[in-house]
Amino acid sequence: MPVAYNIHPAFTVDDETLLETDLTSCHLLVLVSTGAFSYVVYEPVAKKFLALKSYHFQPQKIALADLEMIEEVFEIDKLLITAFKSVLLAFDMGNGVLVPQQYFNASLKKEYLHISQQEKMQEAVLSDIIYGQPFVNVYSLDKDLLGFLRKEFSSDLVIHANSALLLAYTSDFDFQSSEGIAFVEVQRNAFTLTVYKSGKLLIQQSFEYQTGLDVVYQLVSTLRQLQIDEQQVKVKLSGALVKDNAVYQEMYKFIPNLEWAQRLPGFNYINKMQEIPGYYFHNLYALALCV
Repeated sequence: MPVAYNIHPAFTVDDETLLETDLTSCHLLVLVSTGAFSYVVYEPVAKKFLALKSYHFQPQKIALADLEMIEEVFEIDKLLITAFKSVLLAFDMGNGVLVPQQYFNASLKKEYLHISQQEKMQEAVLSDIIYGQPFVNVYSLDKDLLGFLRKEFSSDLVIHANSALLLAYTSDFDFQSSEGIAFVEVQRNAFTLTVYKSGKLLIQQSFEYQTGLDVVYQLVSTLRQLQIDEQQVKVKLSGALVKDNAVYQEMYKFIPNLEWAQRLPGFNYINKMQEIPGYYFHNLYALALCV
């Protein structure tokens, strides 16, 4: 499906170690979100990330536009057709619902999801059992987009990005905070809010936003509903953000204990990756916890 777009990666990070490595022993971790297609090459023995690439394009409201863009990425990026040990496909699109494992029935996935969300055209409903967590993440993806990527990568390993974040957050130094801790993962037109108190998950929910104040409003409103004081809670921000970004600026005004999320510990990163703030690709690196 030819399209008249010039696609260029917003980030390209690798070094000579990539050429020296047997890629058949590595995992390719792919993250698809609205308006972006990113991946890292991960070597599991050394627990090392060897390469990162992220393509950005104008966000579209219909999955077909994203699919056209991703098809063109495959035309120009030959690393994607390398024979890796495995390919994990992750999606950061749409809301999901967390269902306690003890009540989960795989045949009722659609019913769980549609209690809180409207059914979408051409949707595929999937679920993630999250290791060490007492719940299952149920979510929907566009059938065409999912089918294309499964076919191109010959992989049925699929996960939602929020499931990987739930694994990553447990390694944060402040995870057990009795005052509460809120993680805010920001993408181009949506963000995911995850709140814990004393190590117990209280909520994980995604919201769309237009301005930085939208993010602040949803954050403060959610914290108050959970009876957590926004003046005391520690808030950790991640995503491809800088200090002059509108989201950061508005949150800085209203949230006293605002920090950037820490780089995922226990992994090794090539030098060029360490030059990029660790919170930029927090959700992409977190996928390594799922292979």
